[in-house]
Amino acid sequence: MSKARGLADLGNAYSDGALSNRNAVINGNFDVWQRGISQTSSAYGSDDRWANLNSGSTKVASQQGFSLGQTDVVGNPKYYSRTVVTSVAGAGNYVLKRQSVEGVTTFSGETVTFTFWAKADANKSIAVEFYQNFGSGGSPSGLVFLPSQTVSLTASWAKHSLTFDVPSVSGKTLGTDGNDSLSFHFWFEAGSDYNSRTNSLGQQSGTFDIAQVQLEVGDTATPFEHRSYGDELARCQRYYYKTTDNGVANTGLVTAAVWDSNGVYAAWRHNVEMRASPAGTSGGKFVILAGGQVQSFDNQLNLNALTKHGCEFNFQKTGHGLTAGRGAWVRFDSIGTGYLEFDAEL
Repeated sequence: MSKARGLADLGNAYSDGALSNRNAVINGNFDVWQRGISQTSSAYGSDDRWANLNSGSTKVASQQGFSLGQTDVVGNPKYYSRTVVTSVAGAGNYVLKRQSVEGVTTFSGETVTFTFWAKADANKSIAVEFYQNFGSGGSPSGLVFLPSQTVSLTASWAKHSLTFDVPSVSGKTLGTDGNDSLSFHFWFEAGSDYNSRTNSLGQQSGTFDIAQVQLEVGDTATPFEHRSYGDELARCQRYYYKTTDNGVANTGLVTAAVWDSNGVYAAWRHNVEMRASPAGTSGGKFVILAGGQVQSFDNQLNLNALTKHGCEFNFQKTGHGLTAGRGAWVRFDSIGTGYLEFDAEL
């Protein structure tokens, strides 16, 4: 018996779901929305760890709130995910929601149980698909798709439980970029090009709501694992986070040093160790305070030497007016404008 299987059996034995780390889905309760609360783009853009994808057809993915004290979905969740699909005819068109679980070895050779709550604006079907992605770089093995399963939805919330047999990765080859994963899709609509992957789901417009998504080892569903907001946020920030002034002017960021008459340098440590060296961006205004001297920098912050652990700040402004050799303090300047953004998503 594998260690993972043993934990699953123990989890199934305790119906109160006391054991932690059963759920491989991050932000399955849709509590964390660092990027925003809605999106129309095809990418990551709203609910953390969830890529909301579309091609040809359009969609609006958004955060929706449960009424306080509702009893339709157990456990008093605060939010759920809504996808409003506007179908456009086309064989290659689709709308789907994806999460990629880090590491293609996850649940390799195991039976897993996938549970979620869902409803639609009327009786409609969706398809759930899992696949193994061996990553990129070098000569990795190709994608391995598991047979998809069709789920019938109604206009009322209902819990759905599916089991999948995840293939062994024995004999496969990983890519060298460290971005392999076990991924899954909620297909809301799909043109005929995807019939073999979606059980001929077909194209449809409509509203699709998803809540409390859980993926665990074993063939028996356990109660949804509730984690604190702080725990879930830290898990999300391994893949993405954005630091802003939160509406407070001159919010402190990090200590720095005035290197010379043209540059100010500082080091930044990420909130948590990130999955990989992230892409880093910045925007808005920042202010440098150095022994009573103050200078503002508008979109002139460079992020260098990015790693899993942090990066360097580099302000380059010829003749910035600060005395070389002074210690300094970097802060956000204008309310609502300054930000640092780091992305290491799969």
